Amino acid sequence: MKTKKITIEGREHNLLRYKDEWVSPYISTYSDERGSPIYLGLLCLCDGDLEHYTDVTVNLPDCNRSAGCQFIDINNNGEDILDWLEDNGFGKRTGKSGQSGFCSYPEFNFYAGDTFRKYKALHDMSHYR
Repeated sequence: MKTKKITIEGREHNLLRYKDEWVSPYISTYSDERGSPIYLGLLCLCDGDLEHYTDVTVNLPDCNRSAGCQFIDINNNGEDILDWLEDNGFGKRTGKSGQSGFCSYPEFNFYAGDTFRKYKALHDMSHYR
């Protein structure tokens, strides 16, 4: 796992390498309170600032999932995002999937990942300051 620390406006960010970009995982919750609340997005380092890069998860409220799990958007990110998530310690694939239209989205257990907990704690600390 390649990492890089940067400071933007007095805040330290721990970046990870994804493809050809330095990214900062952003963990939050879906606000509609349907389905699993876990949201994971990636912010990329662009011209010294962090900008939205991609949404890693997709919320499928009508699909059943296990606790701590969310569906991964391989439709827009490709299947290699699953390897990247596992290689970087965000969790594990469950082998299950959810369906929306013609697309199938694999379920991913974020509670099985130490890196997920680390970035979730960073989000929680900054959110409640």
